[in-house]
Amino acid sequence: MPVVVRAARVTTGLCMSMGRRCLLSLQGFEQSKRQILDRVDLVDLVSEHVALRRRGRRLVGLCPFHSEKTPSFTVNPDMGIFKCFGCGKGGDLFSFVQQRENVSFMEAMRILADRAGIELSLSGKSENNSAVGRADIAKVNDWAARWFRGHLLDGRLGATTRTYVADRGIADEVAEQFELGLAIDGAPSIVDAGRRAGFGVALLEAADLIRRREDGRPYETFRNRLIFPIRDPMRRVIGFGGRTLVDDRAKYLNTRQNALFDKGRSLYGIDRARESVVSAGRVVIVEGYTDCIAAHQAGFPETVATLGTALTDQHVDLLRRYTEQAVFLFDSDSAGTAAADRAITVALPRCLDARLARIPEGKDPSDFLGTHDASAFSDVLNGAVGALEFKWLQIENSFRDRASDATRREAILEFLRIVAEGADGHAVDAIQRGLMVNQVAHLLRMGRAEVEATLSRLAPRRSSSREAVANVPQTAPERALGEQRDWARVLEVVLSEPGLLAAVGELPDVGRIIDPRDRRIAEVALDLADRYGEFRMVDVLSALSDPQTVERACDLAERGSSRTRHETELRDALSRIGRRIAAADLEDAKRTVREAGEEAAVLTGGSPVGAALQEGLEAHRHFVPQRLRRRAGGDIGG
Repeated sequence: MPVVVRAARVTTGLCMSMGRRCLLSLQGFEQSKRQILDRVDLVDLVSEHVALRRRGRRLVGLCPFHSEKTPSFTVNPDMGIFKCFGCGKGGDLFSFVQQRENVSFMEAMRILADRAGIELSLSGKSENNSAVGRADIAKVNDWAARWFRGHLLDGRLGATTRTYVADRGIADEVAEQFELGLAIDGAPSIVDAGRRAGFGVALLEAADLIRRREDGRPYETFRNRLIFPIRDPMRRVIGFGGRTLVDDRAKYLNTRQNALFDKGRSLYGIDRARESVVSAGRVVIVEGYTDCIAAHQAGFPETVATLGTALTDQHVDLLRRYTEQAVFLFDSDSAGTAAADRAITVALPRCLDARLARIPEGKDPSDFLGTHDASAFSDVLNGAVGALEFKWLQIENSFRDRASDATRREAILEFLRIVAEGADGHAVDAIQRGLMVNQVAHLLRMGRAEVEATLSRLAPRRSSSREAVANVPQTAPERALGEQRDWARVLEVVLSEPGLLAAVGELPDVGRIIDPRDRRIAEVALDLADRYGEFRMVDVLSALSDPQTVERACDLAERGSSRTRHETELRDALSRIGRRIAAADLEDAKRTVREAGEEAAVLTGGSPVGAALQEGLEAHRHFVPQRLRRRAGGDIGG
């Protein structure tokens, strides 16, 4: 085996991605990926999910893949990669969408192609051509939103509904911004219109634009309803809400959960509110579509609405990426009780500063804004009370008519049980818990130690089983581990400073790399350098479809970017690898001589020829053939 080799050039024309074979020509596939990378900015994409702040050459924020209080998620615009030092996830544009949306590489590519306005044409059908992906649903939803909008703007079909919208105090330009639409009952049929637009019945059903009767016949999901398109932070239309315009017992109707839409993870208006939430330092949470629209129209664009469901952990995780404070608006005592309970048990444990504000006179926000100006609405928001204080006042009032030591003790215990449940959240650290305990002690006029002891006693009991840690089998002998560490060092430097690869000339045999991820990364980097003379990190990542390999490449690049002596470290690592290869060749030579001597001894009946050769080699073990000495020197550019 030669000591120095070039990595084999990657020539496969098939893109294997997450077990799905995509029959794209290699040239068209690579061209599409390059167009997407040129048109979609990683920072812009990530900023739709995370509030990023610049820190030196990088941007940092709260990780979108796991709950955390202290930002450990970074974006490196120069390399076009992201990395979370908390959960370990990392990658490029494509892998961010893969992991955020939980889709295959090809589905992520289709989502990004739609975003970039690129027609991603397949040269054949996928093996799973019956499957409907998120990109398909987003595309048909976008078409449906424009179709519904057209009905509302139609001079004949939409006249009555436009009057209704105006009577609700929604200006025409605001209705346009939120893309309000109209679903009518009867012709034109969405099935016929969808077929003409290239969307089949199966896709319309997957998007919940049509449903099936018991006899199997399709019918339109939204009929005689004012339509509110629901978008996600990526501005995709993920579903619809519809308010009845006739006497229907279901006043509001939402898209059913599907591959793209989950109301427990979605918030109405988040696409328009996210930037304002960051700048305002707070999010205002209401319950209805029109409440959200009215708040935006009145000059409070940091407002979002839940979709007929209580606040969930996923809602809080989404909001925490943009702000640390939330103001809950409610219009009645029962709504306030529910909001307070969810704020304490869901928001506070996840370190979201939850405050509650009541709309006067039991009005909802849209009705209040119909009779009051923005200043009055601002006063309502500014008068919001912390969730703990609000809940204590509620409980204290409920026991006020039965004033006694026993009833007060009962009220305190009820309150502390709720706080104990909230303080038990996984995201609450010692500092957050301490602040919570101090606030409770102040509210109850109790000692801090007494509050702490009571909370500990009332905390939910959890089984304390120790996690089993599996022993990872060692994949290489101890003497080979040093070489593998040096290979990792080489990749760290080369990925963070690709220009140094050209100075190396040729690398040792990358087939010696034991970790298949590192070996694949080295092969791709060498192939790109061989073909184009240079490469960028995004080029390497775009050639890696396996998410684990992409994460590994980003981890290596991030570690390399933190080093300061790139050329020296590369030279030293290559020198050590060269010496190990030379030593291994010497061992091979000695083994060959030994085996030859043993064979000669058998053939000559115990002739000392083999022993003499072995002794001579041992006597001159300082000697290394010239080709090995050159390799062991590891000179860059030599």
